[in-house]
Amino acid sequence: MATDEPNSGSNRGPNQGSKGAAGPRRGGATRGDRSRRRPDGGTGRPRSPEALVAEGLLQVVEHGRSLDQVLPELTGRAQAAHRSVVQAMSYEVLRHYEQLAWWRDQLLDRALNPRAVDVGMLLVVGLERLTGSKREPSRVVNAAVHAARELNHNWATGLVNAVLRRAVRQVEAGETPLGAAPPAVRARLPDWLFGMLAADWGEERAVEIGERLATHPPMTLRVNATVEQPASYRERLAQLSIESRPTRYAPHGLTLTTPLDVERLPGFGQGEVSVQDEAAQLVVGLMELAAGQRVLDACSAPGGKTLAMLDAEPDVAMTAVDIAVTRLARVQDNLERSGHFAELVCADLTGEAIDTPGAFDRILADVPCSGTGVIRRHPDIKRLRRPEDIKALVERQAIILERLWTLLRPGGRLVYATCSILQRENVHQVEAFLDTHPDAVAVPMSVDWGEAQAVGRQLFPEVDGPDGFYYAVLEKRAEAR
Repeated sequence: MATDEPNSGSNRGPNQGSKGAAGPRRGGATRGDRSRRRPDGGTGRPRSPEALVAEGLLQVVEHGRSLDQVLPELTGRAQAAHRSVVQAMSYEVLRHYEQLAWWRDQLLDRALNPRAVDVGMLLVVGLERLTGSKREPSRVVNAAVHAARELNHNWATGLVNAVLRRAVRQVEAGETPLGAAPPAVRARLPDWLFGMLAADWGEERAVEIGERLATHPPMTLRVNATVEQPASYRERLAQLSIESRPTRYAPHGLTLTTPLDVERLPGFGQGEVSVQDEAAQLVVGLMELAAGQRVLDACSAPGGKTLAMLDAEPDVAMTAVDIAVTRLARVQDNLERSGHFAELVCADLTGEAIDTPGAFDRILADVPCSGTGVIRRHPDIKRLRRPEDIKALVERQAIILERLWTLLRPGGRLVYATCSILQRENVHQVEAFLDTHPDAVAVPMSVDWGEAQAVGRQLFPEVDGPDGFYYAVLEKRAEAR
């Protein structure tokens, strides 16, 4: 959804690149042996990062579990010194999964037996370490071979060694097949999602978007300008040897050169600064807030935009809605940190009335969406989403937009927002709404960010810049034509 941390879903993932026949050699463990194996490979010790990441990848890709669900289990079993490594590797492997899995399949003489799918995942992890880490190739290969033993696949040690050494030779000779890979592979996207992006923006642009979605996202701050100006706060960071630079579009944003723990940020606990992507910060300027207005933040969790609006204009009457009590608890945490108040309402906006018609002067329609604009922050989205999910989301967005419109007073303003880069969730959704609502007017957006669409503006993910976002501004006529 178009929140600062979108829900990436939990649909079952597909088998990637299975061709079908190779498996354990004769003499491998029997099914009975496997049932008695210890989950730690019989050592009684935490597993290596490579083995843990391979297991986590299997859970995401094959069993449809989100990375947020899997990571606590993995890091809990890792040595303390390896926990951050396991987390970073998990994200990087998923960012490049489609390309790595395709390369793995080119390196294999024949496909792995589906029962050895965790070996296939281990090979993907090994390929990422060969290309994405600074470790010596021989150490990467040896670590993967050791991880195969930890995963109780002694039969696969020779295979893992041979495949990864073949990859090393390709890298050293500059002869990897990746340059000749299909466009979806080069974009690091599943075929269905690449197809949708190519239909919207063209194949070449879709590859470029996919490549950006595979980059590491920046850590961006929003400075509470009612307390301190960004330039002054940047000086405070510099005194602590924390490097930052002003954001390109958001007036109160700073991007850190190196991400760090929020507890190291001066004033974070007092609400002087928040962590928020640059694209999400742009909503405040579109809302045109003023003291005394009633403002509704729909689908508000985790509360980053709620807080940004209250920081900009604390004298509005804010109502924040979300579908889950647990998610609203995060909104409350943000409000308490900054000393703001908002009425919190737990409701499903597709079916519940939360107030009387025309009750609000301003509404932020931060609707549930595919999250395709924030894949670099949540790379499991690529493996968990399905084409049918997009259709269901579009239908849900239309229902929410319809219900929110009744809550807007004549002359009021609604900002429609998603963290999607798919036109069917964005410009096409708003165009369809305008076609059936003569009392709705699209407001031109005089801004220097994003690309103008038929209605609204589309931001695309930028390296070291904002995530992918869409905004449209609608106003309700004082009198219907």
